[in-house]
Amino acid sequence: MLIVACIPGLLVGCGGGGSSNKVTQPSNLVYPQPTITATVGTAIVADTPTVMGSAATFTVSPTLPAGLALNSSTGAISGTPTAVTAQAAYTVTATNSAGSTTATLQITVNPAPPSNLTYPQMTIMATVGTAITPDTPTVTGTVTGYTVSPTLPAGLTIDGTTGTISGKPTTVTAQAAYTVTASNSVGSTTAVLQIAVNPPPPSSLVYPQTSLSTFVGVVITPDIPTVTGTVTGYTVSPALPAGLSLDPATGAISGAPTAVTAQAPYTVTVSNAGGSTTAVVTIMVSKALNSLLELGHGATIFQMRTQSSRVFSQDWTGHWALWDYSSGAEIAKGDAGTGQISAEYSAAPWPADMEGPTIAVGVANGVEVRSSSDGHLLSIIASPMIDQPWPSAPAWWKLASDGSYICAGSQAGLSVWSQVGQLLISKTGDYSKAVAFAAPGEVRVASGAAGQNVVETISAVDGTSSVGPAFSGQFNSWFLDGERFLTNQGNTVWTYSKTSSQLGIVALPTIGYLTGQGDWIWTFEASYPDSLMQIYPIGSSTPAATYNLDIIAQFTTSGTTVGVLTSGTSSISVIDLSGPSPSKADYTVPYDPLVFAASTSSQWLAGYSDGLVYDGASAATQPRYLTLGAAWSIAGGTGRTAIATASGKIFYFDPAISTLQGSIDLSSWKLALSSDGTILAAAAEDPTAQNQILNIYSLPANTLTYGWPFNYYLTDFVLSGSGTMLGQIISPLSGPYSRQVTAARGGSIVWSDTSPPGYTAQAGTVQVSPDGTLIAATNYELVDNNNTTNIYKNGTLVTAVPGFLVGWIDNSQVLVNTYGYLGHSDYISYMGATIYSSAGAKLATPPLPELKSIQPVTSDTVYSPEYNVIYSVTLGAPTWTSPYSFTGHGAVAGSYVVFQSGSEVVVDNYTQ
Repeated sequence: MLIVACIPGLLVGCGGGGSSNKVTQPSNLVYPQPTITATVGTAIVADTPTVMGSAATFTVSPTLPAGLALNSSTGAISGTPTAVTAQAAYTVTATNSAGSTTATLQITVNPAPPSNLTYPQMTIMATVGTAITPDTPTVTGTVTGYTVSPTLPAGLTIDGTTGTISGKPTTVTAQAAYTVTASNSVGSTTAVLQIAVNPPPPSSLVYPQTSLSTFVGVVITPDIPTVTGTVTGYTVSPALPAGLSLDPATGAISGAPTAVTAQAPYTVTVSNAGGSTTAVVTIMVSKALNSLLELGHGATIFQMRTQSSRVFSQDWTGHWALWDYSSGAEIAKGDAGTGQISAEYSAAPWPADMEGPTIAVGVANGVEVRSSSDGHLLSIIASPMIDQPWPSAPAWWKLASDGSYICAGSQAGLSVWSQVGQLLISKTGDYSKAVAFAAPGEVRVASGAAGQNVVETISAVDGTSSVGPAFSGQFNSWFLDGERFLTNQGNTVWTYSKTSSQLGIVALPTIGYLTGQGDWIWTFEASYPDSLMQIYPIGSSTPAATYNLDIIAQFTTSGTTVGVLTSGTSSISVIDLSGPSPSKADYTVPYDPLVFAASTSSQWLAGYSDGLVYDGASAATQPRYLTLGAAWSIAGGTGRTAIATASGKIFYFDPAISTLQGSIDLSSWKLALSSDGTILAAAAEDPTAQNQILNIYSLPANTLTYGWPFNYYLTDFVLSGSGTMLGQIISPLSGPYSRQVTAARGGSIVWSDTSPPGYTAQAGTVQVSPDGTLIAATNYELVDNNNTTNIYKNGTLVTAVPGFLVGWIDNSQVLVNTYGYLGHSDYISYMGATIYSSAGAKLATPPLPELKSIQPVTSDTVYSPEYNVIYSVTLGAPTWTSPYSFTGHGAVAGSYVVFQSGSEVVVDNYTQ
């Protein structure tokens, strides 16, 4: 506003008197806001000045910040600033014709506070070890810096200039809210992000058994997987067959199926918050077959444990059984499978043990824990440190000596589980090579994570541990009761208490087989001519007992005894260390035992290669076996089957109703039945005369009708389907072999031959037709491209055909194999099968596999005891097979196939 003043006497016209055009110079230019602090984007309050003098024109220097303007008529400053401008002085000049005046203003244009802070990913789901996609925000306004609260998960960072969140998270972090603040000098704005860091998704899910073929009512071996990564749970689709279940925590598939189920794939998914992975297990459930005979074990005994009332045994196939010692009754059984457990055993059962009330049976990736009272399942412990194939994951597990817990050690640490599978403790450290003794309430560990020359004692209750004083020498072994241990430096041996107090030091002649038990330590030096076992009191170099044993003697320590077994002998020595001085008792046992176990020196057992478990208490009387052992031979005829077992008993049944008809005490290595099942031929060794016998029985009366004694070896025999004719192959220790066919119950020889002079190979096979009138015989045992099979009728040669004899299909057809050289090979190969008539005419060349022997079923079908398959000789294709495992012996009996499967002899109707 321009203000003009009137001065009396100077101006004419003031106060009503005239007018004057004299211009007054501007002065006193004043702005109400000499300092303006503005904000980009916000209009300022107009700043209009006052000034004295005549009307003037206003200008400003320098130019006002962008967006602000000066009114040249009024001098008012107004507008909305558009750019940040540092504080500066701005001079406004008011000018007219009479002169000018000025005023100086300080003007600052600050930025606007940031706003609208937004991230593209407001929720970040990250994974440990995987870099996230950088998350860069958008924001309105100028930002001088970014901060975040709370601190981002480890491995993630925020760029203070751009606000970008990036990085590779290193630690699992639960989802949480993180507030990012974008600031400048005048204010701030925020955005809230949700961030979670998940574990890597699991990977490498592998089941030991990717294909399960099982049977209704049969408990399967738990199929426990391994997986890499953290796991929150397992699921399976579709649902498993009825009776089988998936453990959602471990992924173990277990149970006993209750219904036949066609083969199908089942997808198991293992998940965590980071993702999932899958594995496919194929499962088929077949019908259950009737069991004719429970053998106990059908394969070589691998290990045994015994206590006063219970016996635990396991064979090389992984089949195990629990027995009542007094009655001999089988209480429970199962199958654990096999795996590569050491360099020595490429396919042996996983470890197993029985202590007090508990049985622990190793399976791949875990342990079944069972009651030793009745064998029922207490728990399945699944852990990657248990029973991994050697040498991929060196580890061990042990059952406590009182059966109260199971402990395991690996490179990752040591864990202890209760009988019911509860994880009690988990301790980190390398225990893969530890030598541990699982004592009641505590695990005593040598050569473990605490060091090589100390014993660490770990509580099995709370995991607390203590380390004993350093010991001398290198750790050798624990005493069998775990109360003492042995160390050695060369042949110098120290004995220590469990708390590492030295009990004795002694220099011994040898430390071979060095073992401590009770108050004794003992050694064995295998050398010629004297192989001495010496037993010493603790700390003494003078033996309390010395035994001169066989150079190949093998030892098993069990209970308070040492069992001495010598390969190739029918003997066991039991050394008792429970008394004031050692004592040894020698026993004669059936043939050649392989495994020993004892609860006392008078209660011991021996295990054999054919599945027998022998009770040592019967050594002076009639042999007692807990098992029947393997089926050495199975024969079949209409309505009857006969089974010879390793226990020295022959059992015969009606397979249609699984009824035992009778038994024969004879240790037979081969049986043959007539087609109608009424005549049984059984070959055996005569234990008194050291030769062979061949008995002919009438069934079911079990009447011995004829006995063939031999002063030489009966290599093989055959019985005609009619039961009237018997073929025999006889091989003396020296001299030519002979073959003959006679009436089964004795009489004149119908046909015979002997090996050519100087011929050393075994005799070729001889077969009699079902009706007994025809004989076929191959010239010698070895297959060759020049084999010839002669055919006789009533002992008279009628024709010859090329090939190696397999057997008679019926009374008019004979099957032979032909052999030759393929290409430039030097080895004889199977070339095919041919059927000839009894007159020598070539009838057919069916595409059969190489069959070594056959049992006629019909005029078109034969049973192969090698494959447990019935083949059509017309088509060369199977007409019956079984999903059950087959262990080498079987026969057709009427409408049934009878065969050994694992530890049982089972029967299947091949017509259904």
